Amino acid sequence: MKLYSLPHSPYAARVRIQARMDALPLEVLPPPVPLRTEAFLERFPLGKVPVLELESGDTIAESWAIMEYLAETAPAGRSALLPATALERAQMRMLGRYADFHLAANALFPLFRAAMGIGQEDADGIAEGIAESLRAELMKGERLISDFGSDRQLTLGDIALAPTMLYLQELAPVAGVKKPLEDFPALGAWWSWINRSAAVSETLQEVRTAYHAFVDSLVAKA
Repeated sequence: MKLYSLPHSPYAARVRIQARMDALPLEVLPPPVPLRTEAFLERFPLGKVPVLELESGDTIAESWAIMEYLAETAPAGRSALLPATALERAQMRMLGRYADFHLAANALFPLFRAAMGIGQEDADGIAEGIAESLRAELMKGERLISDFGSDRQLTLGDIALAPTMLYLQELAPVAGVKKPLEDFPALGAWWSWINRSAAVSETLQEVRTAYHAFVDSLVAKA
């Protein structure tokens, strides 16, 4: 199987973490044609990475769909990252939805736009608004993680949240928030817990390095 990935993509990073944890035979490659081109859209209709290409030639897009497919077809029969009970699987999916539709949508994407200087007519006001949204979304995560408890296995939901949380901590200083997890002890404990996994910490370091290289390239072009 081939995974078309970009090293700084938080969504591709999720799948790479999973592949390491489950020892999956994935060949990680850059996209075979340039992103945001008609050629890419013709081959991959959703127009973004990651994309998983199976040996049959079939492709799967969207990180969550890829992760569940890989978990359900793992060589061992079922990945340990996919919980056994319906309640635990629902909680797993809640973490994934929180990462994508709450934390990323309402905090991370505005932080990224601010970091890139997009729509900066009122930079101070924008930063203040982002900081408020960031705190509100982190409070959601604090309560969610607290409800799940600490005596549980790591799941696909945790893996989905980890790269988003990495980027949030990298970008939060743009909004004047130097240590975003400082006031959220449950999230802070979760962050320490998940980074004890070598697969998680190694992949997140790859993402961090690639992101800083991307930023440096933009500065060099300016």
